Amino acid sequence: MKLKISGILITVLAMLSLGFNNSYPPKKSYPKNHKSPDPFAGKVYQDDNITRFFNRSQGWIASDGALTVALNDGSSLWLMGDSHFNDYDPVTGTVPCLFQVRNCVLLQPHNDWNWMHTTTFLGSGPGIKSYFKLNPSDTWFSWPGAGVQIGDTIYVHCSNLKKVSNGTFGWGQGGANMWGKIKYPEMKVVAYSPLPDCGGVAFGFSMIKDEKAGYVYVYGCKLVVTAGKLYVARFPIKDPNEKWTFWDGTGWNTDVSKMASIGKAPSNSVSMCKIKNRYLLFTSEFSVGCDQGKRIFVATASSPVGPFSSHRVIYSIPDNKNGHSPFFYGVFAHPEMVNSKDELLVTYDINGYDKCATDCVNGRSDPNVYRPRGIRVPLKLIDPSL
Repeated sequence: MKLKISGILITVLAMLSLGFNNSYPPKKSYPKNHKSPDPFAGKVYQDDNITRFFNRSQGWIASDGALTVALNDGSSLWLMGDSHFNDYDPVTGTVPCLFQVRNCVLLQPHNDWNWMHTTTFLGSGPGIKSYFKLNPSDTWFSWPGAGVQIGDTIYVHCSNLKKVSNGTFGWGQGGANMWGKIKYPEMKVVAYSPLPDCGGVAFGFSMIKDEKAGYVYVYGCKLVVTAGKLYVARFPIKDPNEKWTFWDGTGWNTDVSKMASIGKAPSNSVSMCKIKNRYLLFTSEFSVGCDQGKRIFVATASSPVGPFSSHRVIYSIPDNKNGHSPFFYGVFAHPEMVNSKDELLVTYDINGYDKCATDCVNGRSDPNVYRPRGIRVPLKLIDPSL
């Protein structure tokens, strides 16, 4: 297992010992015997099909990440972070405590939730066989963000990271983030090219391809204390290598220093998607470890630049070990995976219970403490127009 947190969080870890209030938005108080109104109660649920899809014994076994790219032929490409691969012991039901690769991808046929029909893709090395590898040295590594298919190429936002010291937080920026370019359907990474300077904002959590407007919108977030400030950039569909422009509050500007925030989120773990004419913002409660945030929020807008409605709690994760909740983050919406009941798939990551409950025993761990979860959210509850 491992802890994967945006580098800027390191500066706020000391705040944990000071006892901040991470309740966002504030919990409402009601008179005694008053039942709190909650339209999502009992209607948002963990989807057993998704649980079985991630419960594997071969190929990809466990990781965080789990963003998807909707491909033109109806397939979905799952982008995974630090991953276990083919290391599951069926006798003990465990995996080694440490993953083998820094990323991999899974190709899923259209609406096929039989995990045995997906294909796991790794790289060929040298060294660690990560699918995206920006530098042959294992000192450098990449975690994939969002992606989009344009023509026969899948463009994936790849972070460029470098090990700078030992320990959980011993990494930093290794250079410019990159486009990872995959030739499809060959599924071969054919090139990397540098992404623009984004002024210290972590872009690449989400991309929305708007064919009518002719642009791909790319969303980013910057942590300010325990909340996230949201930003958006865009590039033309016809040329993903063209210079990005950033929303400056009134229009689109090539000067990154002029970009303006489009809203605020409960943390910097955010995901944006568009369904029909609504833009949906999902985010997790702020968390940098076990027994911290548990809630998932949603807000909506009618424009890619906001303004957004207030954040509403749609779910509180039930995951529990010996009375403790896990380190939880990575809430991602999958708009191509709305089921026949008009329920949107939203996944979230958990990353173990360490410091609250023991995960690693004699070098082995339960892979379920490091597998994504999938919940179904009725669209009508998010917005009646959906």
